[in-house]
Amino acid sequence: MARLATCKGCGKPLQPGEKVMHNSKSYCSDCYASIKRYSEEYKNLIEFICMNFELDKPTGIMFKQIKEFKDEFNYSYAAMTYTLWYCKEILNKTLDKKYGMGLIKYYYDEAREYYEQQERLKNQVAKLENTNVITKRIKQSSSKKNNSVSLINLEKY
Repeated sequence: MARLATCKGCGKPLQPGEKVMHNSKSYCSDCYASIKRYSEEYKNLIEFICMNFELDKPTGIMFKQIKEFKDEFNYSYAAMTYTLWYCKEILNKTLDKKYGMGLIKYYYDEAREYYEQQERLKNQVAKLENTNVITKRIKQSSSKKNNSVSLINLEKY
């Protein structure tokens, strides 16, 4: 009887029909989806850097900064991309290749707050779209009394 493969992500034993191969390693479907998502986020970050810094590939210091932000600060690749986008598009900062991605360290929390604020606003708008608008017509009474005490006829004087 053959040995069961184990997931390289979570370590659980896998039946032959359950395992998914990635880079010659076996993963369960949940771990594979997570690895695939991180891979896509990393590719998007590299693409954003190349496009906005006008480079063919990121410089060595940029790769070092990506690794530092990922390992030391636990920033996700998507969050790094969003922070760079926030600095460029919202704050109108210029992205200079000699400084690399140093802006991420200083604007990460501010970009996260901006993102959370945008998500709250989007959820509020979604709630407002689901509400029913009720319109009521109010009829005005057109009864005016000519002989009212409060009205003064100025033609008499």
